[in-house]
Amino acid sequence: MSFISACCNTPPVQAEYSSTGNTCSHDGMDYYIVGDKGTAKGVVLCYDIFAYHPNIYQFADKISLSGIRVIVPDFLQGKPLTTEDLVDKSIVAEFANTRGSWKHNRDMFKAAVALLRNEGTVEIGSVGSCWGAKISLSALGDDCGIKGVSIVHPSLLTKEDFEKANGPILLLTSKDDPVFDEEFAIVKKGPFGELSYRERFVDRVHGFCTARGDFKDPAVVKDVNRVIQLTSGFFNKVLP
Repeated sequence: MSFISACCNTPPVQAEYSSTGNTCSHDGMDYYIVGDKGTAKGVVLCYDIFAYHPNIYQFADKISLSGIRVIVPDFLQGKPLTTEDLVDKSIVAEFANTRGSWKHNRDMFKAAVALLRNEGTVEIGSVGSCWGAKISLSALGDDCGIKGVSIVHPSLLTKEDFEKANGPILLLTSKDDPVFDEEFAIVKKGPFGELSYRERFVDRVHGFCTARGDFKDPAVVKDVNRVIQLTSGFFNKVLP
């Protein structure tokens, strides 16, 4: 299990964006939340290793336009990885095994789900990008109260993650990511196969929907909007 090479050698883009949601703190945890409070459907968005990049806010805001409440926990608590960190294999390995691990982040994920439920949101899923996809898919296999995940240009996934998934999966990969043929075949043969779908963006780099996406490029924006369309449609189907 490791980050894909493109994750470790491609810096985040410089971007500016004025978000439409709100930040809040609850029980010592910071969140970004957008979308109508108390709406029936919600998702926990798990950001990538660069945390609260402007593109994450924009991605969350666009998902919320489909009537979905989006909550983005600050899992890394103000300490994202840097491009310098990513070229040091010892730092990356330590991150994956400590504060980047599912064990470390499980309670924070469940707290975000509880916060949505306390607001009145009933049906909940998760979206994860890069390292965040590992968190989202782990949650789907660990009885965390979510009913499906959209995983976008993921890193660190294992065959076991797919085998343990207890819900449908939307798998959206870039040209830099593994194809996950064997893993997705397991999903398609399982009880949630009919609701699971995958699409590969062969012209896009790893991270194009989040911190590595050039949102000034119309071609990139077109594919980002496709990902948002697929993700919104997926959750409107699996979150009744």
